[in-house]
Formats: sequence, C-alpha cells, structure tokens
Amino acid sequence: MVHVPSQSPAPVLVMCHGFTGNRIEAHRLFVRAARELCRRGLLVVRFDFYGSGESEGEFSEATFTSEVEDLGSMLDYVSERPDVDHGRIGVLGLSMGGAVSIVRASRDPRIRFVCTWSAPGNFMLLSRHAEEIIAPGRLVGEYLDLPSGFRVSVKMFQELLNYDLAEAVAKISPRPLLVVHGAKDSLVPPEHADIIYGAAGEPREKIVLEDADHTFTGYETEGRVISATAEWIKRVLSEL
Repeated sequence: MVHVPSQSPAPVLVMCHGFTGNRIEAHRLFVRAARELCRRGLLVVRFDFYGSGESEGEFSEATFTSEVEDLGSMLDYVSERPDVDHGRIGVLGLSMGGAVSIVRASRDPRIRFVCTWSAPGNFMLLSRHAEEIIAPGRLVGEYLDLPSGFRVSVKMFQELLNYDLAEAVAKISPRPLLVVHGAKDSLVPPEHADIIYGAAGEPREKIVLEDADHTFTGYETEGRVISATAEWIKRVLSEL
C-alpha cells in the first residue's frame, strides 16, 4: 500500500510490521500513522513480509533473514519510482520490524534515517521475556504451533541468536536514529530501548511514553507516538 502525497518528488518512509503482524498492524496503527505522515508530505509504503498478511507463502517459511531481504526489495521498489526523493529514504519498524530495520540499515546506505517503535535490542535477552508466549506452543517436528494460531519454524528462533543488534545499530551513525518505546511494554520491556540507544552513535533520540504498551494502544497514545515521530522526521528531513 503506497500513500502518495500531493507534491513530488517526495521523501519516503517504508514501514515494517512486527512478528505475526501485517501492514495494517494492531488497531490500525500503521494505517493511521501512514495517512498522517502522507498528509505531512511523505510518500509512505506499508507492506506484508513474506508469509504475513496477504503476501505469498506461509508464515512458517519466513525467517528473520528473509524479512531483512524483503525490506531490501521494498527499497529497490521505491528507488525506481520517479516521484521519490532518493536521497531522503527512511524506515520505521515496529517490534521485530524495528530489528529488521536496524539490520537492513546497518548494511544499506540507501536508508538515510531510522525509527524504531517497541523494538528489541538483544534477542537473547528478549527470549527470557518471550517464554510465556513460546512455552505453551506445541512442537511439531521442526515447527512450533503458537497459541495465537501461527506456525513458526524453530529455525527462525535459532537464527535470531546469530544477530547482534547492538553491533548493527552502531553502524547506522551518522544517519539519524529515533527510538520510541512504551514504559508499560510487557512483551519487549523498555530496557531494550536503552540497549538500542546506548549502542547507537549520534545523532540519536529516545522517547519513552509512560502510559504506553507494546503497540501504543489507545487513541490518544497512538496520536502522541505518531505526532512525536512525525515531528522528528520533519527535523531530520530539513537537514538531509
């Protein structure tokens, strides 16, 4: 889904959804954010990773590496559009999508700014907090059937431990980074925001919303995270 502003060439924001999410995200968070950012002059792209949402394939076939590659394909796509300002392309990732954005940005110079929402900063540390979600699952061969109804490959969990997110985020500088997290996030605790921010070089900014959960539930909370992100992007774009 491409949200096209009234004027072009326009700066771009590619949005990456979270684990078991899709391009709409919880309570239409991505839809509301994309529409507001487009109203402010950005060309915004929302997409489903392989096996998620309406994309081809099965979720059980996806891996973290395949999602990093999917984001690269989306960057290829926007780079070919004539209505894009190719020097002002950014990414925004929610939860796992934030980790995907960090890793892709660490190796892809086309990404000029990065924003993470509720992103993990250390997969090993995260695994300790994810036990309540994973433990009730049923192991079926090389797959795990989650209580949510999703089947995920064991390979995906094993693969995550090969990624050092702190090392990756350090490679983003001198490109700007915004880290947004909810203080009441019980899925990816706010200490992960500290890990990302601490590993990042300048310029960097961190915003912690005191009353927010993992997906910034609540109309007013949504509005605050979208507005804060939009204002940060505006400042960043003015310097690119």
